[in-house]
Amino acid sequence: MYNKVAYQIDKDPELQAKQERQFAPELKRRLQQNLAAFRHHIPSLIALLERHTAQQYAVFCNKWGLANIADFANGMAMYRQSAKAESQWEYQQFQLAAPFFSLQEQQAAGQQVLPPRVDLLVMLGLGAGYQLEYLLEQHQIRSVIVYEPSADLFVCSAQLADWLGILQTAATKGTNLFLQIGKDASGLPEDLSELLQLQAVEQVFVYRHYSHPVMDKVWHYCQLQSGDRAALLNTRQHFVAYNSQYDEVEIRHASTASVLSMPVPDHPEQQFQQNLAALKQFYPQIYEVIREHQPKHWQLVCDHLGRHNLWHAERRALFYQDVEHDSQRLIDEFCQHPFQDDVLIGHRPTFKLRSYLHNQQVQKLLPILERNLKKNTVLPQRIDSLIVFGIGLGVHLGQLRQQHQIKNWYICEPNLDFFYASLFVTDWAALFQQAQQEECRIYLNLGGDGSEYFADLMRQFYQVGAYSIANTYMLTSYFNQRMNNAIHDLRSELRVVLAIGEYFDHARFNLAHAYQVFKAGAKLLKRGLAAKSHPVQQVPVFIVGNGPSLDQCFDYLRHYQQQAIIISCGTALRALHNQGIRPDFHAELEQNRASYEWVMQVKDLDYLKQIRMLSINGVHPDTAALFAEVLLCFKDGESSTQLYEPLFNQHGLVGESLAYAYPTVTNFVLNLLLKIGFHNLYLFGVDLGFVDINHHHSKSSAYYVKGQQQLYDYQKIHGGGLPVLGNFRPFVYTKPEFNVSRKLQEVAIKNAKGKCDVYNCSDGAQIRGAVALHPDNILLQPLSCSKEAILDSFIADAYLTLPPELVEYVPASYDLGLFEKTMLDWQALLAAEVNSEPEAKALIERQWLFLLKANSQKTNPAFMLFNGSTNYFSAILLKLAVTDATDERNQIDVFNEVLAVWREYLQLATEQFLTAPLAADQVTLHKLFQAHESNK
Repeated sequence: MYNKVAYQIDKDPELQAKQERQFAPELKRRLQQNLAAFRHHIPSLIALLERHTAQQYAVFCNKWGLANIADFANGMAMYRQSAKAESQWEYQQFQLAAPFFSLQEQQAAGQQVLPPRVDLLVMLGLGAGYQLEYLLEQHQIRSVIVYEPSADLFVCSAQLADWLGILQTAATKGTNLFLQIGKDASGLPEDLSELLQLQAVEQVFVYRHYSHPVMDKVWHYCQLQSGDRAALLNTRQHFVAYNSQYDEVEIRHASTASVLSMPVPDHPEQQFQQNLAALKQFYPQIYEVIREHQPKHWQLVCDHLGRHNLWHAERRALFYQDVEHDSQRLIDEFCQHPFQDDVLIGHRPTFKLRSYLHNQQVQKLLPILERNLKKNTVLPQRIDSLIVFGIGLGVHLGQLRQQHQIKNWYICEPNLDFFYASLFVTDWAALFQQAQQEECRIYLNLGGDGSEYFADLMRQFYQVGAYSIANTYMLTSYFNQRMNNAIHDLRSELRVVLAIGEYFDHARFNLAHAYQVFKAGAKLLKRGLAAKSHPVQQVPVFIVGNGPSLDQCFDYLRHYQQQAIIISCGTALRALHNQGIRPDFHAELEQNRASYEWVMQVKDLDYLKQIRMLSINGVHPDTAALFAEVLLCFKDGESSTQLYEPLFNQHGLVGESLAYAYPTVTNFVLNLLLKIGFHNLYLFGVDLGFVDINHHHSKSSAYYVKGQQQLYDYQKIHGGGLPVLGNFRPFVYTKPEFNVSRKLQEVAIKNAKGKCDVYNCSDGAQIRGAVALHPDNILLQPLSCSKEAILDSFIADAYLTLPPELVEYVPASYDLGLFEKTMLDWQALLAAEVNSEPEAKALIERQWLFLLKANSQKTNPAFMLFNGSTNYFSAILLKLAVTDATDERNQIDVFNEVLAVWREYLQLATEQFLTAPLAADQVTLHKLFQAHESNK
């Protein structure tokens, strides 16, 4: 289950600090004592103990004053409460039924009472090390081999266990103690072969203190090969770690050391049939899958406590310690420490877009939110939305249902074996029927690897209003590394929905810019080009970003300029110009006018007029006008896409639309080229990170004055960065926007399903799916005809010329009178202040239904203009609407205060749009570049 360190830390920092102060002297005393013992008995380990720096595990004192070990890579505690007490109990169970395998001919593996005298004991995992004390004290063991893959854990044991006693006991009893630190037991056949030269061994007892992907594989092999001496001593045997998410087990599960009696299958048929009937009624598609399902990794069993459990036969792992107790503990801890992202409190508008009405209104909210929007310290009785990651046997869901009223459940379980088993144990039929009676929703997302969570959940959220994301709680039922990664990505993506949505200003300018650029003659990419054949698809394409490694790539770009299509991305354009390189295309993604000022840093209009521009609907018309030709495609979700795409489709002008064209321009270009069907793409300067914070972009670009001084303090604005895997080096640093960009590029490459080879020639972040290729190793053949001729032919075939009358139709279709009436009705809907939580929630829901009605009116632009802004403010209002009895009046007053800011927002936005519905954005970076010029 989910054994978080956070649940073992006292909520009162002073009490926790007191426990740690009392704990520290004993920790220090024990370490010094053990160091002296190792100096005397095993001096070869002293350097490791004295110089080691923790990488993953460390000792901590929990709120009960007990020693435990934290895995700070995932926030989990190794032991449930007390490392010492659990190790002692585990030893007691082990000695009653100690697993063994045999070196004698045809003797099967088994379990038996551990005899007083043992020839060889293999310990898989040391952990805190207490169990070794008990074994050596109580038994005469000739040889003990301890495999501990983590040096961290060995160092932890030196702070906790009595190694002085262990080493003295071993010496007194003549026990050979082999400490294999940093070894995962894959060398066991070789170690056995060497040991057999020194002593005779017939049975090998195996004490597994914790599960490990390789050690479990070794243990499984030894059980299968028991009695086959040649196989067990085969030093060529290779052990492949368990790496499937369906084979992942808790590090310390209920059956680490032994299982007193093998679990037996347990299948209550009546409950299963009732649940199958309910699935057939409420979720027929899931029913069809589940009725044919055969468990592959985990099966339902009755464990040694006589309770339901899940059993992984190959890894000999039980999922629960005690299903009822574990489930109730999970719910109790969740109710006391509910997880909910404070997305809205931390979001601050960017300085560049400070003139936007949305950002000005958000600035008014920040002091109100910081004073009053407090995170719930306990789970409310009534919950609007709950996402549950992981079902297991589902017992905790029934417990949660009894204690809380939940309006919208989103239940995700990647492991179908678990959901299948839960149908025998949990009364899903009652859960579905209750939801139907109470008009609640239960959404089931089953199977997969979690990569689809965001898209699937957003479809569900939009049915009830995306604003509900901000008041959504998340419960993780058990730890699984891949599911955990998917949850992390989902949280990041949900934050993006509210924090950088298409708010009023963005929607307004997107509509205006699309109209003006289409009117000026921009062409639109046809849909479905990847399925067609054109010579251009065989031409290599160099995608050029403005990352710092671009400075080492200019010679390669010059060398291959006639053998590849070169596309500059965003601020890379000036760097190429300074190096005398003219790209075939320049790509821009941002719609505000800042892109115009960045491009104008080139200061060579003739150069720009020889370049074609690639962009999306919404690009700023001033920027577009700088280039020879403008080639566009739609971007999914944009307001102008929603208006122009169906209109053009009706007239047979079917344009391409991109789903992953954000957050950077390189994402847009990569997706565009994959849609067109290019076969070979090369990434230059697409670093999505940096090695040195002071070298964050190409020094030939406008980010630097004379290639040296930074245009602004990059570290002060963006921070020092987070480490990620590097393309040519172990790691580089990145920032959140670049990290999202990297992940979405990986999704785009994966979705291409091998139809395109992508080579990452950038000394930056690793992009999975792209082959790391140093520019020195690029080999390109000359083109069969001129690149310009191929491009001219391709553009003539691939791009649509849009009739002026269709372009004019969209703004002409706005019914501004209907829009004005809608906004007046909206103000009337919000005019009265609310006096209670039910009134507040009802108002938010009425507003959402009102906006949906406006969306059904084709000539009314209200929904497109205000959908994003409404979700943002509704999310804040919903968080404020959830009150507790002790502070209800104050929270409702704050709700009304925010409501007043929202009313003002709607009024000012209405006036701005009616005054100039087709006005273009006027964002400027004039002061920034003025300072740049003065520094030259």
